[in-house]
Amino acid sequence: MLFHKISLNNFRQYYGEQTIQFQASNEKNVTVIHGENGAGKTALLNAFNWSLYGITDLPDSDKMINNYAVEKATDGRKVEMYVEVEFESKDVQYILRRSVSGTKYGKELQNMENSILLQYYSGGQWKKLSNPKVEVNRILPENLRNYFFFDGERIDHLSRHEDNEEIREAVKVIMDLEIIERGVKHTEDVKKEFQKEWASFADEETKQLLTQQDSLKSQRQELVGDQSQIRQNIEYRTNQIQDIDNQLALVKGISEKQQERKDIEEKLQSQKDALSSTQINLRKTVSKQGYLAPTHLLASKLNEKLSNIDVSQKEPFPELTKSLIQSIIDKGVCICGDDLCEHKTENLKKLLETVATDNQNASMNTLKTQIDMVLDNRERFLEVLKENERNEYQFKESIVDHENKLEEISAELSNRQYENVPDLEKNRRAYLDEVAEYNKKLGVIEHKIKDLDLKIQEVNTQINKQQQIQEKAKLAKRRLDTCEKLTSVMGKIYSLKEEEVIKDLQEKIQEVYAQFLRKGFKITLTNDLHLEVRNHYGERVALSQGERQITSLSFIGAIVDIARKHYQKKSSDIISEGGIYPLVMDSPFGALDSDHRHRVAKGIHSLSEQIIVVVSTSQWKGEVEDAFSPYIGNQYKLSYHDPRQQNGDEAFEYTEIKRM
Repeated sequence: MLFHKISLNNFRQYYGEQTIQFQASNEKNVTVIHGENGAGKTALLNAFNWSLYGITDLPDSDKMINNYAVEKATDGRKVEMYVEVEFESKDVQYILRRSVSGTKYGKELQNMENSILLQYYSGGQWKKLSNPKVEVNRILPENLRNYFFFDGERIDHLSRHEDNEEIREAVKVIMDLEIIERGVKHTEDVKKEFQKEWASFADEETKQLLTQQDSLKSQRQELVGDQSQIRQNIEYRTNQIQDIDNQLALVKGISEKQQERKDIEEKLQSQKDALSSTQINLRKTVSKQGYLAPTHLLASKLNEKLSNIDVSQKEPFPELTKSLIQSIIDKGVCICGDDLCEHKTENLKKLLETVATDNQNASMNTLKTQIDMVLDNRERFLEVLKENERNEYQFKESIVDHENKLEEISAELSNRQYENVPDLEKNRRAYLDEVAEYNKKLGVIEHKIKDLDLKIQEVNTQINKQQQIQEKAKLAKRRLDTCEKLTSVMGKIYSLKEEEVIKDLQEKIQEVYAQFLRKGFKITLTNDLHLEVRNHYGERVALSQGERQITSLSFIGAIVDIARKHYQKKSSDIISEGGIYPLVMDSPFGALDSDHRHRVAKGIHSLSEQIIVVVSTSQWKGEVEDAFSPYIGNQYKLSYHDPRQQNGDEAFEYTEIKRM
């Protein structure tokens, strides 16, 4: 989406029609709008929001029509206010006009009317769209408007813990991952319909199985919802604990004790991980080799029986085997080389009936050797078992020791009368208890989900065994199977695309952040889409307002840039990827010092095809003007007319947009 022009007519303090043309060329992609405080910068930013979505963040949002236009109109005359934007999206030209009008009676407007008209250019003519709200939200969703039309001094919220869901939603929508997600959901809905259709043709047993399957899946879905909520609760409390730790680390006289606790917590986690690994190894060892434990009893009985067997008494020739005698008979030649006569052959055949199939002595020796090998394996199994049990005991002791130390530190801090340390520590302990309780519930839910998965798998197996005779039932079953496969494929595509987008976004955010921020902090976009900033020591840092503004601006700029690059390199039109988006910013340099202003101004033009900046003189002059100058296509000035400095009919407040 790129803007070509915006026209404001009687919108707030903009009297009459005022127009701005925007630039979006490769070299001159910046449009600068200069305005002092009170000149209408915020109103201009809100004009974009109002025209696209019918909402504003302005005070007295019900009073949108210019006061002077109402005052100047004669009684019974119609007064109209509108905002019209011309823009393009994915090579399609649009004109959107939203208006409000009313008839003046006395000093008020009555019979208010609202209208919206969206047209697109196709086949050499402009055509009207019957669903402008849906189309606008398809092009640029309303819930993402603050990413593209924002007050630079109020965007620091993205760097806070609680906004990762907002970030996740932005990534999904801007990168068109939401299309795949909707596809999965719609396919799931269709699958349910096909399943009902199949069930209507199925026999009674299959119907019962399908009902059971549906019930199990509903239970699982409910548990997954509970699981997701608990994980969010854990994440929220964990972030609160981290915030408390950061506050305690700044309290003089407490920081050393806080660092000690941090070290112990890291060791505790290491011991817990080691314990978990040991217990997993223990279970695997017992599962694979547990059968060896009682083998010494069986070996003792076998050896006793073998020692009582006298092969020489039962077999006339214990060393002979049937295979050897049969070979001599077949060849007709004795082992001495003489040919066998009929008499000798008959004797060999009689001997063949009395000789064992295998060499009995050899068989017994082999069995004894195998018994010894089993016993050796048993000894090694018991040694490994004891070693794991010793490690398990040691890790448990170490964990208890570390937990006791942490409890002592917590108790000590609770008694320290520094600032609000006791209250912070009290809250910290309460949050830790909540996290522990959440983790217990999470374990129970995960166990139930695994149990349900096994039951669902078993029911699916039984369903697959049912033979459907009717052709309609078979067709419904094929459709159902196709939906299953399609859902699986789209799920895999989504995971791969999400992984690719997060990787690209992570790299771009780091690149932009390094360019914008003077300090050598490192920014990370975690897999659960948190923005984390850490110092040289890997510790999370408390950011100033200006640093939070740069962090949020880096994310917005990075996602706009990545969306553009994905859109430009897409290989097919089957699944759309990314898009072209503008950045419309009001006062993006207000909370920044001189160096950071220069850094942001120097690099931000390259992050989007179109940059629209609304800025005051104090923010513009100097380093910002110098950095932006090579990329400016158009410049405008918001000229404020103060009624106190005017006479006669012109003594009213309004803002005029003048091209520079």
